[in-house]
Amino acid sequence: MAKFRILVPCGSGIASSTICAQKIRKGLGERGLDVEVKQLAFRELQGEIGKADLIVSITPGLKSDLNIPVVNGLPLLTGVGEKAVFDEIISKLTGGTKQ
Repeated sequence: MAKFRILVPCGSGIASSTICAQKIRKGLGERGLDVEVKQLAFRELQGEIGKADLIVSITPGLKSDLNIPVVNGLPLLTGVGEKAVFDEIISKLTGGTKQ
């Protein structure tokens, strides 16, 4: 199985993105996906896009013309709707096939 690389940007690359990255690692690991999750500041995003499979953004309005799938990760901060976020991430990474 391939290892997927996920970027989680936030304003500073420290607080919010770290919380979400930890939840993504745990949640996808429990679902059998091998992932590398990198939290970073928005200013670092452009340099990392070519090295990633997916972006999980916790800030609404991230440009969707980045040539990489973007998932709204705000539910990972609120705790409401986390399962739907994990389902969407898995679908985008695997092309809709269940692991």
